[in-house]
Amino acid sequence: TMKKELLVPASNFASLISAINAGADAVYIGGKKFSARKFADNFSEEEIIKAIDLCHLYGVKIFITVNTLINDNEFMEAVKFIEFLYENNVDAVIMQDVGLINYIHNVFPNLEIHASTQMHVHNADTLKFLENLGVKRVVFARELEIDYINSIKTNLEKEVFIHGALCISYSGQCLFSSLIMNRSGNKGACAGMCRLPYELKCNKKILDIEDKYLLSPKELCSIPTFKKLMESDIDSFKVEGRMKSADYVYIVTKIYHDLMEQYYNNEELRVNEEDFKLLKAIYNREFTIGHLFNDQNFMNLKSPNHLGLKVGDVLDVSKKKIKIKLNENIKQFDKIRFKNANKGATLNFIYDKNDKLISEASKGNIIYLDNFLNINNIDEIYLTKPYIKRETDVTKKVEINLNVSGRLNEKLHLEVTDGKNVITINKDIIEKANNYPLTKKDFIRSISKLNNTPYVIRNINLDLDNNIFINVKNINELRREFVDLLTKERIKKKKIVKKNYQLKSYHREKIEGISILVRTKEQLNAAKEYNLKRIYVIDKNLLEANIHYRIPRDLLTYIEYNKPLLTDYGSMYKYPFNHTDYYLNVTNKYTLDYLTKFSNLITLSVELTLKDIENMKINDENVEVMIYGNVELMIMKYCPVSYLLNKNKNCQICKSNNKYYLVDRNNKSYPIVFNNETHSTTLMNYKKTDLISEIKRLKQYGVNNFRIELLDEDYEETKKIIERVLENE
Repeated sequence: TMKKELLVPASNFASLISAINAGADAVYIGGKKFSARKFADNFSEEEIIKAIDLCHLYGVKIFITVNTLINDNEFMEAVKFIEFLYENNVDAVIMQDVGLINYIHNVFPNLEIHASTQMHVHNADTLKFLENLGVKRVVFARELEIDYINSIKTNLEKEVFIHGALCISYSGQCLFSSLIMNRSGNKGACAGMCRLPYELKCNKKILDIEDKYLLSPKELCSIPTFKKLMESDIDSFKVEGRMKSADYVYIVTKIYHDLMEQYYNNEELRVNEEDFKLLKAIYNREFTIGHLFNDQNFMNLKSPNHLGLKVGDVLDVSKKKIKIKLNENIKQFDKIRFKNANKGATLNFIYDKNDKLISEASKGNIIYLDNFLNINNIDEIYLTKPYIKRETDVTKKVEINLNVSGRLNEKLHLEVTDGKNVITINKDIIEKANNYPLTKKDFIRSISKLNNTPYVIRNINLDLDNNIFINVKNINELRREFVDLLTKERIKKKKIVKKNYQLKSYHREKIEGISILVRTKEQLNAAKEYNLKRIYVIDKNLLEANIHYRIPRDLLTYIEYNKPLLTDYGSMYKYPFNHTDYYLNVTNKYTLDYLTKFSNLITLSVELTLKDIENMKINDENVEVMIYGNVELMIMKYCPVSYLLNKNKNCQICKSNNKYYLVDRNNKSYPIVFNNETHSTTLMNYKKTDLISEIKRLKQYGVNNFRIELLDEDYEETKKIIERVLENE
């Protein structure tokens, strides 16, 4: 079978070197722009060129993230950046924006494109859409189970996350940070709303729940289930962590690399205890095996932060010293945290019971620390950043094989191979031996001096005449020459293929008017009194002739629908020439153009400003904009209500008439909406978007369809809203 790829993150050169040394097969990094981790260090263009060459020199693939949504005013800048990556030999680009993917695939047909997890890849039809788009690999949504991923038949490479932070919302489907903090997760600026405290409210009453971090998952860790992953048909295992340290990259990479080696050597898969403790100490929010293995207990509602590893207890404190009993080993320069006091320190000075300075101490022992933090109570101590002596340079070696033959009166023939490239050199350096003929041992000793190069010789096949002599200086030169040639070959740029691409402008029959999404019978009755263009429903019980059913956006398979409102790429591919919803993240003209190939009417992303819509230069595409209603901020395969009140047992909470809300620190109430068909949960915005007064302006920009979305409005309120829209039209 093909070997699986271990793909790890790097936010700077320290992380990159750690990844290579620890055995990564591939790394992914971001540039200064268009990267979904805007606040990581990221790489400048010069650094990117250096990083690509360094990775290729050591036989590691390098992927670059251009995985944000792109607006029209930055589209060509993004294209230029990708062209720069392509010219400098990147192995693949990880992308989210459909318009940009289509454009790049047409202009640079030989550039490999990976569909980011931000594309909400959750079923087989989505894979067909992506294959059609020119994608080579997909990063699946983290909500999918391993058996389901294995069951999908596709030509595309499959990639999943196996370690690191989890989002509670389907990636690419989260608008929480964007609409509340004006920091778009789809633009790489996520404010981490899921890591903040919330309370649960039922109707008007705040429920008495001790834990506050109701949206914060544990860290994913696949060690317990790794054998199953190795037996799966997944091609690439991805580690999350472009915001994390080089130490984290090193430890996580090494652990999984070692597990993979054990598997290939038919050994039992195990992580030694010390390594696992390091893993906990370097970053954990407690660990979960995730949705991948259907973990029912994947939330840590107590804390959204790194917990560390418990290493000791405070036995006694004085003004000067803290007395500690260790239950783990510690060493100088480790960073620790006093849990109750919530204060951190670096262990620069550690004393033993005789007040002598020591550089490390093992579990079971008593140590003393200076009390400069004014700790005055008994406490627990956690290791939050172990001191790790990392190499600052790459120590990994590339194995090479040499074939050498030398005959008197002929040139020396040398062939060097790294398993992929072959270098051949013929040199006129053989002389007749007068006194001391060259021994094989001498030749091997001279040619093998590769210490300060990336290479190490695995075997030499040597066939030399007995009575010859070669000057050591010439052997050294020969060695330098093949090192240079092989290095050039390993980082050689590929041939660039560039074509032209024009917008296709797919033509569709003109559609214009007002649409409304209703959730109740009352709302439906009110809407029917007006001659609105379209009515969308979420509840199948409200379906009638000429009403559109909005498909849930997390279905694994679709059933037949009549005139559905499409909410994801898979359904759009399966039911072409219907209407699409705002979750398809349409933020530029190129995406609009490409999706018009499949769709009669396209709803623009709710993240666009009026200025962005003007820049889109809509001319004859049928476009809809949501002008009124509570936007869906998150869709989750997790129900906070069931998790908290029912411990995830089969429950009927969503069938009751109770209304549930999450309440944030500013006392804003976010309604929770249940989807009975897929058992997912949607978190709604606490406030309504209201662009009704902007309808005339939107019409000037080419928008000709306007949507109202209702939540809990009654009959009279529904009529008022519709009348306001009709007046402004």
